[in-house]
Amino acid sequence: MDMENPDLYRVMFDAGFDLEDTGAADETLHRLVRAIDRAKANGRFRNEIDPLELATQSWIIGHGLASLVATGPLPHQALAHGVPMLNALFTSAGDDPARCRQSVERGWEAG
Repeated sequence: MDMENPDLYRVMFDAGFDLEDTGAADETLHRLVRAIDRAKANGRFRNEIDPLELATQSWIIGHGLASLVATGPLPHQALAHGVPMLNALFTSAGDDPARCRQSVERGWEAG
């Protein structure tokens, strides 16, 4: 996850800013939902997993961590916790640990 532009992060995700296009902001969450839907269809998550719920949980991890780094309470190095936290979340939903870690690392590095 790239936090070289914390001001851009604040503009994108801080609730204190008025958004001209709230639909565009919602689209980010819905991209996660669709990705989890595809992974579930491919057998990576158990059948009872709700894609919206899992997407929301992963959003909370990524957004919360980035927010705490961008606003200063946590140092930049804390971003390293994102991969293990997401890996734990997705493997608890049924994903294979090795395959999961590889996917999460790629996604986290892509930012």
